[in-house]
Amino acid sequence: MKKQSKTILWLGLIAAIGIFAYSSYLKRNPIEKDVDYDEDIIDKVETVVVEKPESKYLGNQMENGNSPFDILYGKGLYADTKNSLKIINSGSTDVVVMLIRTSDDQIIRNEYIQGHSEYEMTKVPNSLCSTKYYYGKDWNPTRKIKGNVVGGFDNDEQFVISEKPDDLLEFIVKEDGQYIYHSTFTVTLETQIIEGNAMQERNLKPSEFF
Repeated sequence: MKKQSKTILWLGLIAAIGIFAYSSYLKRNPIEKDVDYDEDIIDKVETVVVEKPESKYLGNQMENGNSPFDILYGKGLYADTKNSLKIINSGSTDVVVMLIRTSDDQIIRNEYIQGHSEYEMTKVPNSLCSTKYYYGKDWNPTRKIKGNVVGGFDNDEQFVISEKPDDLLEFIVKEDGQYIYHSTFTVTLETQIIEGNAMQERNLKPSEFF
């Protein structure tokens, strides 16, 4: 019995020394968890990074009805008519709407419209027209297009054209006896135009747009 007791005592002592040595090792060399497989660790260390737009002109806008691209396309064309195009911009981004005469691709109007506002182009000449839309935020008046300082959006740019036959706008003046009829159109714009919706718009590259 004495030999057995001594054996148990020695085994207990060796076990205690081993536990102490392992604890000391862990203190010096902590075990690193693999965050690729430990979901709890992933939940704790995950960080969502949101990129903020950069521009010296954050929040800058032009007034409704301004024509920033006259230097590229000439002054807007007007006629002694009551033809009109009302643009309701229900989205948060600003937009420059271009009205294009299809007979010669002449841009007869380019009008700035702020987000959540509306504007009406009046005295539109008799013509068949397509439309283009330049969307964005933070108007930078120093930007160049085709070598000219005309301005442009610094953030959220989108270039869209609507040119399908069913989407063309025909401005005409008709006389019916003692009555004269003028063409009036209303276009409602959303925050973001998705190709295939509404007026069958399609996105363009900047080089294709201007």
